[in-house]
Amino acid sequence: MTRKKTVLMALSSTHHGFFQGISRYAGEHSWHLHTFMAYSGIIPVGWQGDGIISFAGYRDDLADFIRQSPFPVVEISQVRDDLAVPRVDGDNIAIGKLAAEYFLLRRFKHFAWAPFAKDTPNEERLNGYRRVLSEKGYAVHILPTSLLEKKRAAFMDWARSRKQLISTLRSIPKPFAVFTYNDSVGAEIVDACLDANLLVPEQVAVLGVDNDQTVCRSVPVPLSSIRFDLDELAYEAAALLDRLMDGQSPPEVMQRILPRGVVTRKSTDIWAMNNVEVAKALSYIWSHFGDSNLSVDDVASQTSLTTRGLLKAFQMELNRSIHDEIIRVRMERAIDLLNNTSETITEIAFHIGFNSNNNFFRVFREVHGVGPREYRKREQITEYPS
Repeated sequence: MTRKKTVLMALSSTHHGFFQGISRYAGEHSWHLHTFMAYSGIIPVGWQGDGIISFAGYRDDLADFIRQSPFPVVEISQVRDDLAVPRVDGDNIAIGKLAAEYFLLRRFKHFAWAPFAKDTPNEERLNGYRRVLSEKGYAVHILPTSLLEKKRAAFMDWARSRKQLISTLRSIPKPFAVFTYNDSVGAEIVDACLDANLLVPEQVAVLGVDNDQTVCRSVPVPLSSIRFDLDELAYEAAALLDRLMDGQSPPEVMQRILPRGVVTRKSTDIWAMNNVEVAKALSYIWSHFGDSNLSVDDVASQTSLTTRGLLKAFQMELNRSIHDEIIRVRMERAIDLLNNTSETITEIAFHIGFNSNNNFFRVFREVHGVGPREYRKREQITEYPS
């Protein structure tokens, strides 16, 4: 009988994405997984086993423990780039580029970046974001968020930090778009905007990273987020550790996990444009796309233009029709519901304004190339055993 591998999960934070990915791999490969530290934070000095999967974060004591380990170690992310161990991280440059392209598609001309810490992943995401925008002739404002340092302090002056952040948010030309390092920072930016009486998304559009449901849906203005799959990141880190424990050599090039698109919620659900009547029409569409009887005339009635005048203005501003925008919004919402809820296909079709499954299937396939069931099956993450 093959002996089970014993692995220590040495995480400085119990992010559920990391926990799920590691646990899923452990369950599939019959590991004996030590999770004590993930709950207690206490380093098990003298621990004996086969390997360690770690996220040292900002804990110097944990980083020292990892350096001294006689067992194979895989570190998740480059937050601690001073650790000479194999690691797996996200493609942070690609994440930054995706954020820039997303905002450019929405016709923004003013941009900001909200960091989380002074480390390599933050720098890479900013570089990817700035690279795309600079090619279009745009600059990036850096927001003064409560930066974490590698040597973590016990306290921070939150009131002073918030005052500086609000002052900077007010000084940037409106409307502008903010790309934040993660959903936690995104939630902070939304909260600061509300404190500053700035409208989200009308004046400030905010985009996070991780698509953490707990955070994104608990913000007063639900937060849009890049789908960076921390579950997959941790799963691949566990797979690499398994190979190292079998005696294989570490890869010469670090494995990078690509982002999986953007989940649009209210915090970015707007287009920056000059024509106020088109902006009114878009706002009405986004608020009423679930009405199966929504028509072009209904949308035009919310503006000071005739239906013909609005159609012309829509084409000039967005290069598409009002009907196309209604379909685009419905399909965007369908993707969100398929990825992030357990609603049935029939329920989703009803919620986004389709009276029949047949019409929903037809339009979804035309837009995405596959039907909604095939899409959900393709995107679904296999759950690990409870």
